[in-house]
Amino acid sequence: MRLNLIVPALVSVLVPAVFLVLAGWQFGWLGASSPAAPYASVFPPDESFQFDPPPAGSYDLPVIKQAPDGRVLDIDGQVRSLSGITGGKVSLVSFVYLTCGDVNGCPLAMSTLFDIYYASGEIPGLRDRLQLLTISFDPERDTVEAIDAFAYPIRNDGEADQRVPWQVLTTAGQTDLQPILDGYGQVVDRAPDQDSISHLLRIYLVDGRGQIRNVYGLGLIDPRLLMTDVETLLMQESGT
Repeated sequence: MRLNLIVPALVSVLVPAVFLVLAGWQFGWLGASSPAAPYASVFPPDESFQFDPPPAGSYDLPVIKQAPDGRVLDIDGQVRSLSGITGGKVSLVSFVYLTCGDVNGCPLAMSTLFDIYYASGEIPGLRDRLQLLTISFDPERDTVEAIDAFAYPIRNDGEADQRVPWQVLTTAGQTDLQPILDGYGQVVDRAPDQDSISHLLRIYLVDGRGQIRNVYGLGLIDPRLLMTDVETLLMQESGT
C-alpha cells in the first residue's frame, strides 16, 4: 500500500481517538475515581447522637498539649514506653478500669471503641495510620492476666489484619500510673473502702507526634465525631 494512502487512514483513526482521550481527561470521563466516603459514613444513623459532625477538613484541630510518656505493660507483660507506642500513628486513647459498672462510664467508652474497631475494616488503609489504646487506671485488679483476658476477642479476631490495631495496657502500679494520668489530665478518685472508682469519662485524640489534639467527654463519645476528627487530623498531617 502506498504511503499517501496509509497516512490519511491512520489520521482518520487516531485523531478521533486522541480527541476522546483529551475530552475524557477534561470532563472526568477517564481516570476519574469517586471521592472517598467520609469516615463517619461507616456508622449507621443513631438517634442517641445529639448532632451531626461537621465535614472532615472543614476545621482545625490545634495542639492542646504534649501527651506524657510513661512505663506501661502490654498483654504479654512486656514493659513498654507509652510515647514509643503513640509515636508515628494517630491514636485514640481511653482510660478505663475493667470492672466498671457505670453504663455512662467505661462501658460506653469500650462500646464506642469496639464500634470503631469493627468499622475500621471498611476504610482502606486506615490500619496503617490509626490505632486504639486502652489504659487501665486500676493496676491492682487489672493485671497483665486481666487485660490479656479482656483483649481475647481482639487477639483472636480473624479479620484483625484488616482493622486498626488495638492495644490494651496496664501499669506495674500507682507509681508508674499517676504521672500518666496527671499528664493527660485524667481525673480519678479512689476511695480505699470501695470497689468502684470515681472518674471522669475521657477519650483523647493524639497525633503521630504525641500531641493531644482533642478530648471527648460524656455527650461527645460519638464514633462519627471521633472518626471525623481522625479524618481531619490525617488530612492536616498530609497537607490535603
